Formats: sequence, C-alpha cells, structure tokens
Amino acid sequence: MSITPTNHGYAYIFENEGSVNVAVCARIEDEKPVDVIAIHFRTKQIKVDTAVQLTGEKGARYSTAPVAVYGEDHVVHLRKVAVGEGLTAAGLRS
Repeated sequence: MSITPTNHGYAYIFENEGSVNVAVCARIEDEKPVDVIAIHFRTKQIKVDTAVQLTGEKGARYSTAPVAVYGEDHVVHLRKVAVGEGLTAAGLRS
C-alpha cells in the first residue's frame, strides 16, 4: 500500500517535554528548521524509510534532503520523495 504524503520538505525531529515531534520545513539552517509548514506533535512512533538519511543528535535530528511526510494515529512516516511528487508545487524548487 502506498502512503499519500500530506507534506513535503525537510523533516526535523525534536523532543519537547518528553514527547517527540516532527516539523516539516522548507530548509535547515544552522541545524534549525526554517519556514516550518507543519508540525506533528506528540508522535508515538516515527517510521523512517531506509532511503532517508538523518543527521544530528538524538534530541534534534533532521533529514539531509526533502522527504515526503505522512502522519496518522500518532505515527509519522518519512520516505524519500518519489519522482513527480511535485517539489516545485511544494515551494522547494523553482
């Protein structure tokens, strides 16, 4: 089954008051999210596709390239952006 992404962008995974959150943003600068377009709060689980590379430390990790993001029932899925998913439409390419 293919999961339809709700957002495209860089994923920034951070812990806040004991919960794990995922921000979706246009870019990462100085290891911080910039132009956040969505946040998935208090996720119970993050499923990261093997093709997605994360960098950073446990308290603040982020994707090294834009990803497709989908959240459902406190589970956030991160996967590589498929060809034709429209990074231009998402404002990530001109």
